[in-house]
Amino acid sequence: MSPSNEQPLNPSADDAKASNGRYRFQAGKPVDPDDGLHPELRSSAFNDTAATPAVAIPDSPEQLIAMQENKPERHEKRAEPTSPKVSQVMELIEKLETNAYEDQQIALALVRHLEQFHDNVVEEMQEDSEAKHTQIVSWAIDADRLMRCRMLLESVDLD
Repeated sequence: MSPSNEQPLNPSADDAKASNGRYRFQAGKPVDPDDGLHPELRSSAFNDTAATPAVAIPDSPEQLIAMQENKPERHEKRAEPTSPKVSQVMELIEKLETNAYEDQQIALALVRHLEQFHDNVVEEMQEDSEAKHTQIVSWAIDADRLMRCRMLLESVDLD
């Protein structure tokens, strides 16, 4: 038996909740659940009424307004001007009288082309010792998305 003044190795959740409302344990000792979190994500950051919460459920209309005013600006992709090549291809596609199967084949060819481009970029970046790992991951994720799009498009039954 352990002495009564020591923390139990497996404290119950009720005991921890009663002490401070939060619980997390490591090696039988209570640990701060916010340990290692960015300061804006800490739950204690929302207890200060002067501080503007970045992410949380607001307790008052004033907090909701403050959250909305401090919402970070979304970085939208800017609209690229349509190139003459794209305009020409789009005009040709609209003029052509194709059936659904032919439309599917055109779409598959475009998706395969884009997928192959992404695969090639990933291969080149893997061989480049100065390439950033995050960039390789981003391109690989997009290549995977394109592959799934292609597979879904191929699975469409037009009969």
